[in-house]
Amino acid sequence: VALAFGTAASAGPDNPDYTAPPPTSVITNSVPTTVARPATTPAPRNRLAITGSDMSQLVLVGGVLVAGGAGTMALRRRSAA
Repeated sequence: VALAFGTAASAGPDNPDYTAPPPTSVITNSVPTTVARPATTPAPRNRLAITGSDMSQLVLVGGVLVAGGAGTMALRRRSAA
């Protein structure tokens, strides 16, 4: 691909320290502090999640689209006959 565009692969960056060993890292050990947990209240278990609340709207829109498509198909078949 490089030859098709008239370019050549470039060499890596000119870095004289490339073969040098990596710098040393300093590790400091400190005593971890205890973190207080935030106070939480338990979720109420007497209420159910409201699931499917938008399904009635989705079914209504889908039904209107299907009925409209069926009506359009029937009108086209009548006009073609």
